[in-house]
Amino acid sequence: MKKITFVLGAALLVPLSSFADSAVKGVNPADNVTKMELLPSLNVMDKDGKPSVTTLGLKYDKELYKAFGINFELPLSHFSGYGISDAGIGDLRVRGRAQYRYGRNVIIGATEFVFPTATSDTLGTRQYTFDPTLAYVYAFSANFFTALVGKQFISLYNLDKEKYQDTNQTQVRMLMGYLSNNGWWAALDPQVWINNEDGRVEYLVEGEVGTMLNRTTGVWTRIGKRVGGDWHRNDWSVLLGIRFIPGNKDL
Repeated sequence: MKKITFVLGAALLVPLSSFADSAVKGVNPADNVTKMELLPSLNVMDKDGKPSVTTLGLKYDKELYKAFGINFELPLSHFSGYGISDAGIGDLRVRGRAQYRYGRNVIIGATEFVFPTATSDTLGTRQYTFDPTLAYVYAFSANFFTALVGKQFISLYNLDKEKYQDTNQTQVRMLMGYLSNNGWWAALDPQVWINNEDGRVEYLVEGEVGTMLNRTTGVWTRIGKRVGGDWHRNDWSVLLGIRFIPGNKDL
């Protein structure tokens, strides 16, 4: 029994340098790299009026001193539904993160601030929010990883309390991914969303496949489907992503 315990403990601390590096970068949450992303997406709710939001997300992620990073994300959005059609800028998101790595394990702590920069009520939350995140990533090898991610969405200041409920939500994710040495990847991302104001819950699953076009550019598609719960935020979504990693020489 002692021998088995020793072997399992040692396996957790084996550095990934003992494995061949994957050609895929920027997919594993533990990849702290500088990258730019274009994120066109469509979110649809299957109900009367068929409301939908089409978005082009602009995201820049900057690595800072290997263990730290910051990113900015600004969506250009179009809302359609209920006889309304709005187009403009969505809410600006600014995130900072730090990570600690030991062997195959990585712990990531992050903070996100959302600024209500949306040009229309249908394109944003009308709130300043603070969204802390804690994640644990375990790499089975350079090709397989899993990540448990918890994120809290907290309203700091609501610009229109009469129209909008204060944001108080929790998201829990269990991300599982395969990164091929040939430059393609696949991931499964089941999620639970909880509205802490009224106790409603939504369950959804997202799946992602992508490939590196060359050493600096990757493309992927991500499809999401609501699978249950008494909270109805969206029914399905699709995202087509383009990622550029300047200076990546691993492929």
